[in-house]
Amino acid sequence: MDADTLMQQLLEDPSIVQTMAEPLPDDVAAVVIERLKAEADHHWWINANRSLELADQIIQIGQARNNIAEIALGTMARGDALKLLGRRPEAWAELEAAGQLFQAAGDQVGWARTRIGRVGICVDLDQVATALAEGERARSILVDYNVPEKLLWLDINTAAVHNYLGEHTQAIAIFEAALATAHTLGKQGEQWRVVLYTNIGFAYEALGDFRMALTFHERACLIAEARQESRSLAVAETNIAIAEMKQGHYRQALAMLHRAHNLYVTEQLPRDAAEVNRIIVECYLLLNRYAEARGLARDVAAAFRTFGEGYEEALTLLELAVAEAELGDLPAALAALDAAEPIFVSVGASTWQATTQLRRGQIALQCGDLTTAREAATASREHFQANGQQVNQATALLLYSRTLLSGNEWEAATEAAKAALQIAQQCNVPPLRYSTHLLLGHAAEAQHNIRRAVRHYRAAAGVVERVQRGLTITLRPGFLEDKGEALQALLALQLRLSQGRQAFETLERAKSQALMNYLTNREHLRWAQDDPRTRMLTEELNQLRAEHQWFYEVAHDQLRSDDGRAGAISQEQALQQVTVRERRMRAITEQLYLANGHDGGAKRTAVPTLADVQGSLADDTLLIEFYNDGQQLWAFAVDAQNLEVHALDTGVAAVDRLLDQLQLNVAAALKAGPESAATRSLANVAKRIAQRLYRALLEPLQHRIHNARRLVIVPYGSLHYLPFHLLHIVNQYIIDQHEVVVLPSAGLVMMQGPSRSAGARVLAHSWNGRLSHTNAEAQIVQQIWGGDTFYEQAATRSALQAEPTQILHIAAHGEHRLDNPDLSYIQLADGQLYTDDLLQLDLGYELVTLSACETGRANVVAGDELIGLGRGFLYAGAGALLASLWPVADATTVELMQHVYRALQAGASKAAALQHAQHVLRAAQPQLHPAFWGAFQLIGDARPLSTYGEQTAGKEQASGLQTATIAQ
Repeated sequence: MDADTLMQQLLEDPSIVQTMAEPLPDDVAAVVIERLKAEADHHWWINANRSLELADQIIQIGQARNNIAEIALGTMARGDALKLLGRRPEAWAELEAAGQLFQAAGDQVGWARTRIGRVGICVDLDQVATALAEGERARSILVDYNVPEKLLWLDINTAAVHNYLGEHTQAIAIFEAALATAHTLGKQGEQWRVVLYTNIGFAYEALGDFRMALTFHERACLIAEARQESRSLAVAETNIAIAEMKQGHYRQALAMLHRAHNLYVTEQLPRDAAEVNRIIVECYLLLNRYAEARGLARDVAAAFRTFGEGYEEALTLLELAVAEAELGDLPAALAALDAAEPIFVSVGASTWQATTQLRRGQIALQCGDLTTAREAATASREHFQANGQQVNQATALLLYSRTLLSGNEWEAATEAAKAALQIAQQCNVPPLRYSTHLLLGHAAEAQHNIRRAVRHYRAAAGVVERVQRGLTITLRPGFLEDKGEALQALLALQLRLSQGRQAFETLERAKSQALMNYLTNREHLRWAQDDPRTRMLTEELNQLRAEHQWFYEVAHDQLRSDDGRAGAISQEQALQQVTVRERRMRAITEQLYLANGHDGGAKRTAVPTLADVQGSLADDTLLIEFYNDGQQLWAFAVDAQNLEVHALDTGVAAVDRLLDQLQLNVAAALKAGPESAATRSLANVAKRIAQRLYRALLEPLQHRIHNARRLVIVPYGSLHYLPFHLLHIVNQYIIDQHEVVVLPSAGLVMMQGPSRSAGARVLAHSWNGRLSHTNAEAQIVQQIWGGDTFYEQAATRSALQAEPTQILHIAAHGEHRLDNPDLSYIQLADGQLYTDDLLQLDLGYELVTLSACETGRANVVAGDELIGLGRGFLYAGAGALLASLWPVADATTVELMQHVYRALQAGASKAAALQHAQHVLRAAQPQLHPAFWGAFQLIGDARPLSTYGEQTAGKEQASGLQTATIAQ
């Protein structure tokens, strides 16, 4: 059999080697072994598992021929494959065995080649001194025998060792010399250029020169893509992701990291997958996702421990220490550093020793130990400066500056922070830029230099604004958790200086930037539909959701019909299964948002000015926007001409206590029922609580409120949970005299809702008969407005895919998940409808009514952003939302909706229609607890529906007043 035929058969069926009756002849063996080795080397860049199979074939051929040199070659190939698979101790031993075999065969060059791989893994195995000494000997042999390609590979690995040890300038010099050699090899040197570009980029990255790092990583990426080397491409993209991450482009970084991780998992490359996960941990830390970072870091550290890679484990422990410290477990953080430090010492990684010292200093500052923190900052800064590691140097300078600031050494703190800021700006490192600007602002304020303080606070806020603009809806809330201090400090200054306009615009900048960004860039919320990976993730998500719903119903005792499976699992076990699936569901939805295909920058949205807001207010409308700094409450009263700012006398804690009392009162009334004597007593208590809330929040503004027909309320913090229309004054509720509209930010008054064709789309689902009035409610809406109605099993998610009309009315069970607001849902016939589902739809109705349990509730997160079903409808295009703050009685809701829709049909504004309906219910039962008539609030565009808008143009005010008069 000729060599070509045999080679083809071996590639198709490796087991053929074992069935050969006779050893291969010399001429055939030489050709086959050379090709097998070349194929094994080629698969380093694709999948090293295949390299391992090919190496074993070489060994078997050599053993059959009793040829030591061939066995040595196969053993070396096996060691090279094992190192790429993360089996470093085995690789070290195999390469040593191969070297001994080459020496037995009298092949000095062969021995030298085995040292190349050992140098490449020496840091992980704490064998740096041994490997570098052997490498020098191997280099002499390769020079003497003129083997430039192998010499090139040895130099690459030697330089990589210097990179790992933090000696990046020395590494770059060796890499650049090797790159010159690679260029002389022409096409043959192309694969080495990929490796060289990658490593040079890594070195520049460590030095803080991300522009140069990206240049080299992108060169590596282009060659790997042209050569169709999937693993090389994944490595290059991973390195690009690191550079993007360092510059605050977290969305792009995570998208690339997930792609690389998926490839490695698919190709069964666990070591590579673990390395990518370590980088994801770092990205999670920058996004304030500390609990996830800690869990993943523990898994990654354990994986590297299994692989026998102490160096990589130690790097992971550094990240784990940060996560533990941020989560408040300082002993665990110090334990992680204690475990990492000896590993760095043993391999001589002085840069990582300095980094460990810096981490200890940061923890010392958390503990208030300024002396230890300052000493650590000084020592680590000196090391980083000597080694040209600018970003680390700036981080140490920032720590040093913080210790000075804590000791009231303002001028010294300012000088150190300025030096850190210069590096942060030069290297474009957003976290450092934000932190140094913030510190400089505090220092300037302490020195009574208000103008400079304002400048730095604004600069810090600008950094946050630019970064958050590029984040997905899943990443933004976490990132903003610790980024509000600059705007809060700026607001505090402006309020103290009675700069009302500036304070209002600063507050709106904080509240509007995320909301307006979503509304302006709705396409960024859509998942890709034409990508195979996305389709696979969506299928997995749908399966997980089906399983999740069943386990959720078992865990919460909601099953109405059982196929016998529920008895086999306890509620506690079901809850555990729910947790597992929710974690995976969140991971999938995050990947879907990352991969939505809109990698370009989001469209810029102008932050509304006071004049913009005032120009959008009618003469009879008063907008009241609240703010709190954690203790003090403020109210901004804005009409078409004037702005007043009021510092409220009642503090945040006192208002929160009243709000808690009101919520407990409502819950007790709902439990007792509308006809209970206890409920009538609770109604009187509710009025007293509502009166106290009125006195705390609105009474100081009464002179402005008195003449307003419509109040537009923009809550802040816990006030998002307060039904403002139920606040009570003397013998009446606010809703008795004023229409009440709620907006998440004042900027929304500038955005008019959509105009649609007449009609309603109605979905009614009784939740297996639990909600008996949903169908009757749907019939009323359909009778008044016409359109399509979907009852029971027809009330599915697909019914929402049609083009929007004027009204969408959903009468179904809904639940707001306080523990996990992203998983709040509406129960439809084909499963639970989540916020993520809403964002994939065009829900640009003029009015969306959610007649479902507590679907109007939301969780407030950083930046005063709301998370819940309601925001999903608004982000998906709804002009206005009518939703409930708590579970409501079906019969009462049916009557309320009838009056709302009749009033809308008569041309009333949405706000006036709701006011009228709530008046009618109260007029019929004056003693009825507000829990039964006041659950619904209007969010968004308060104007009449467009069908009647032209007929009633200029008459909205009269329509609203008439409705109020009738209701009373």
